[in-house]
Amino acid sequence: MERENLIDAKEWLSYAENDLGVAEHLFKTYYPKPLSIIGFHCQQAAEKSVKALIVLHGSQGGIPKKHDVFLLLNQIKNMVAIDTKFYDYADILAPYGIAVRYPNELALEEHHAEKAIRMAKEFVEWAKGIVENSLLSV
Repeated sequence: MERENLIDAKEWLSYAENDLGVAEHLFKTYYPKPLSIIGFHCQQAAEKSVKALIVLHGSQGGIPKKHDVFLLLNQIKNMVAIDTKFYDYADILAPYGIAVRYPNELALEEHHAEKAIRMAKEFVEWAKGIVENSLLSV
């Protein structure tokens, strides 16, 4: 693993953490809660977490310009251990990255946003653990 990959992965992870932080802030402080925006930031946190791992392990041709977290996970399945729950989370979060951009396309309730935040947090923590372990081996 190249040191440059590690630096880039940490930057992607920082962006993921920022998206998660925005989602949590909006959930805690806004009324009415902007559920679609919260969902969007959760999907983005998951996507950027996985992209951090793609960068960490070297991506030929650069970072994929894809937003499907399920497909992104498949790009690294032979490089890192992926708990199957992350594929389930990717499916659940997928509409939050696209459908929320269009009014009335997705009906969200507060419990959906809470679940999205939990899933995004798990994605970030998982990726962060892998990046930190890689840092120890450099």
